[in-house]
Amino acid sequence: MEDFTAFVSWPTAPLTDRLVRAALGSLTPKPPIITALNADLVASPGRLVQWATYDALDHDLTFSHSPASKVLSSSYVIRKALIRKHFLSRCIHNYLTKHPDSILTWGAPRTWELEISFADELDELWGDDLYDLSAEIEKGDPAKWWILKPGMADRGMGLRLFHSKEDLQAIFEEFEQDESEEEDTDEETNDGRRETAVVTSQLRHFVIQEYLASPLLLDPAEVPLDGSTAPPPQNLRGHKFHLRVYCVASGAIKVYVYDRILALFSAVPYAAPSRSEDNSSEIDLSAHLTNTSLQTDRGEAGVRLLDELVGCHVLSFQPRRQQPKPPHAMGQAMDVDSINARQTQTDRYPTMSAEDISDIKGQICEVLSETFKAAIEMSVHFQPLPNAFELFGIDFVVTHDASPDAPRKFQVNLLEVNSEPAIELTGPRLTWILEDLFRAIAKTCVAPFFSAEGSSTREDVDAWRVGEMKENLRKCLDIQTAHPGASKMTSNTSNIVFDDIFTINAIDKEGKKFDRVSRLYAHSKNYDMDLTLDYNVELFPLQNGQSFALALASSLSRAPQGAAGATEDEDKDRDVWRPDAKGRRGLDDDYEYVMYGKVYRFDGGSAEIVTAYASFGGLLMSLTGSFRHMTSIVLGDPVFILLRR
Repeated sequence: MEDFTAFVSWPTAPLTDRLVRAALGSLTPKPPIITALNADLVASPGRLVQWATYDALDHDLTFSHSPASKVLSSSYVIRKALIRKHFLSRCIHNYLTKHPDSILTWGAPRTWELEISFADELDELWGDDLYDLSAEIEKGDPAKWWILKPGMADRGMGLRLFHSKEDLQAIFEEFEQDESEEEDTDEETNDGRRETAVVTSQLRHFVIQEYLASPLLLDPAEVPLDGSTAPPPQNLRGHKFHLRVYCVASGAIKVYVYDRILALFSAVPYAAPSRSEDNSSEIDLSAHLTNTSLQTDRGEAGVRLLDELVGCHVLSFQPRRQQPKPPHAMGQAMDVDSINARQTQTDRYPTMSAEDISDIKGQICEVLSETFKAAIEMSVHFQPLPNAFELFGIDFVVTHDASPDAPRKFQVNLLEVNSEPAIELTGPRLTWILEDLFRAIAKTCVAPFFSAEGSSTREDVDAWRVGEMKENLRKCLDIQTAHPGASKMTSNTSNIVFDDIFTINAIDKEGKKFDRVSRLYAHSKNYDMDLTLDYNVELFPLQNGQSFALALASSLSRAPQGAAGATEDEDKDRDVWRPDAKGRRGLDDDYEYVMYGKVYRFDGGSAEIVTAYASFGGLLMSLTGSFRHMTSIVLGDPVFILLRR
């Protein structure tokens, strides 16, 4: 490994600072460590790793530095598609539209997004963004609950459970009241729990998720921390918990899952959510929230390793009721069956096996692989870089379905992705796993970057296959992606020049003029684009409120012109389409409706907003939004438009 300098700065996270320094110290040779970047170093960084908090990184160095330098940074610059809850929700939704068979179909709870500053805006949202949720709530299912989460808050801030529209209204009114009273939301309550109120007008973005009402329940007391014996089975109580998974993304892009997973338990035994006795909207969250940030008084009492839970009783399992036997007379001898019938119900609970733990870990790897693929397709909001790596804290909850026809007994559900996770909440007992994790990051992400081509360090990483585990890191994804610093941008590596998911908000709002043609008006939340499009209603019927995928492409060929490995003949007939569907498979095979036309006009509404106009044999399209999303659409060029419901 070549010599390099390390910039380390974690001013508000002393544990992370210590772990990073120790991890760098485990490398050979040990790099000198600096705590600030001076002007000379920025101008000529040489070989430099920036392993620091996001705000301390010099992101210009990450994106661009002199060819003679090598700079590695500990964070991707753009990764909102993962770490912001509303972006993650949109990212998964878009991905499932294109990949309906993905594991994310069941690996993430149903989610709705809303943008709201004041409680009185809810009335309009029920008929718009929350229309589907409104229909669900109005069914009146007593077992259905939902959880509200601020899109940009963390550590359990702003989490609320609700059952009705009135409940949600009361929650936002509560947030407004807290804001008007200027309460300090960082203070702890009298019982040691952190206050979780938020300022609605400052956050604006929220998500609502369907509350997963059948969590796997275990009792952490079966894994005592003080060397004492575990309680007898009849004294066990089922607690809800979530899994904290440490995930490392490297380059553009490999994704690894750290095998030592934490289970973080709630403070009190689980009970299904229900209204308080006075029927108010306030719900006691102590049985439902498992975030250690909300249980600072407990320290590490609720933290276990997932592997430590082997042998624990599955308390979410409901044993079959046995037929009662007639009472026996005093002094009458009891037979074996009678003695067994007197055993406690808890003795009939199954226990977690090593196979169960292995299956949960396998699901986690599959879900994370698909989640990063989804983020990659949202390229504006997640841009993997070859000279960056990042540690994420991923939260999962495990649900339990004991029915005999269930596809899986235990099912993992992705909750959220956290950047710069609060590792100090792991507690001193398990700090050793953090030391091991950071050493693994140094060996897997840092050392190969500064090692020469052909070195054993580089060869070991290159030969690491998906599914294999080294340094307690299991590789779950390894793909090559385009990146902003590449010499060929997306327009040169793909024939698709624009794609997004649109939702129709009106059809023929100015009146229908042709029998077989309608004009739709649609908006995309992903890139915030407005679309007006004429289309054939017989070939591609659509309805108001329906969503569809749209792509603009310079060619129907899957490979760009002049792509590596493409022959001259393949380039020559790359745009040929045959009605008998014979020949090479093109992009049109992935869509239901395709038109061919030309971009004939660009209008600049402002410095940022532009409108592109295209005609497809007289059927017109206008696309309005930020010019940044339309840089590959060229005036005068032919273009294909491809649609899919």
